[in-house]
Amino acid sequence: MTENRISVTRELTAEGLEIRGVLPPGLSGTLYRNGPNPRFPGGDAHWFLGDGMVHAMTLGPGGASYRNRWVVPAGQARLLGKANTNIIRHGGRMMALEEAHAPVMFDPHPHPPPGATGPMPAAWHVGTAPFTAHPKHDPHTGELVFFGYAADGPWSDAIRCGTLAPSGRLTWETRIRAPFCSMIHDMAVTPDHVLLPVLALVGRADRTDRSGFGFAWQPELGGRLALLRRGGDGRDVRWFDAPPGYAFHIVNAWEEGGRLFLDLLVYDEPPLFPRGDGAPCSCAGVRPQRWSVPLDGPGEARVTALPDVTGEFPRIDERFAGSRHARFYLASRAPGGGAGSFHAITRMDAESGEGDGFDFGTDASVSEPVFVPRAPDAARDEGWLLAVAWRPDWRTSRLVVFDAGHIVDGPVATVILPQRVPDGFHGNFIPDAHPGRGIA
Repeated sequence: MTENRISVTRELTAEGLEIRGVLPPGLSGTLYRNGPNPRFPGGDAHWFLGDGMVHAMTLGPGGASYRNRWVVPAGQARLLGKANTNIIRHGGRMMALEEAHAPVMFDPHPHPPPGATGPMPAAWHVGTAPFTAHPKHDPHTGELVFFGYAADGPWSDAIRCGTLAPSGRLTWETRIRAPFCSMIHDMAVTPDHVLLPVLALVGRADRTDRSGFGFAWQPELGGRLALLRRGGDGRDVRWFDAPPGYAFHIVNAWEEGGRLFLDLLVYDEPPLFPRGDGAPCSCAGVRPQRWSVPLDGPGEARVTALPDVTGEFPRIDERFAGSRHARFYLASRAPGGGAGSFHAITRMDAESGEGDGFDFGTDASVSEPVFVPRAPDAARDEGWLLAVAWRPDWRTSRLVVFDAGHIVDGPVATVILPQRVPDGFHGNFIPDAHPGRGIA
């Protein structure tokens, strides 16, 4: 385990934090970040299975503050799951997400009342089946599109897809059958379609004692891509052979010229997991690719290489999700850097191949960069990038704010946090004047 994956044990609330540089005057709200933070460190449990902890960093005219809280109260993980992967807002509720369980309602206030954490309201009809940690917010309709694998119970081949209205009400749900139980971490969504990458990271009950997680890489089974029409009954699902490799995260998707395109980050085989024979998978680097499938008629998946960068946790200006993007942002590291932490923030131009960024040093650890528009009506990609960085020679972690158009110039503002923030997964910035639609 890398040094910055060691758990923190204190729940803190700290006001009036030191700020170096100048916070952008219009940047007012809270960056929430979720990740695994085992309550009882030790043993050989998979890092992905740690208890969820949310770190909240609030910025505004009054300065900067920080608080961190366990998501699930002690003793309730068996009921609610770990809730350790993402945190979003939809329908006026904060939802902590982890793909093996249903969403967990989470009250982010400094002193939430008893019972503030628990299952989602019954009126939402979310149910108890697994719910992805990567639902997609439709910026045009305000809907939240989701899926869940193993929907008929552990290791089952059922996948459900659905939509929550801006109010949170379930408005569409359907189910399909996959060739096997695949760990589907992310999805591609356009205004009209959903694409699910059913890749060959395969779950079986008889593996849980050996790996602690139950999933292993079996490329001989072949991956598949499932294309569904949003609002359909699932019987119109179209299947395509997937290109080689495994992807945790999808950058974005759009439709053009009769095809659905998706940019994603592809590994030869998934790091941190075993192969089918129990040997560890390679930790070779990840590479961006563009996949596409035909929307109608016969055809096959196509692959196009994108600019070479070794990175993860991609984000875009999500006001334009579902339409073609020009740039994306990600945490990155030097090529061939293995499976350790990322130490730089990079902006990539998906068309020209040009990229620039800021490197904190190879011993640093940098989180997913979250894009925040300068204003609700700002031009595309005009805004800020927020990330959490840590170095061994720093006493604590730091919240860094970049001008998204000038990352190479370094942070315009740095907030000194009161403790170390361990490596985590995903989060979102919730502005103070929230417009009422979810940010996913």
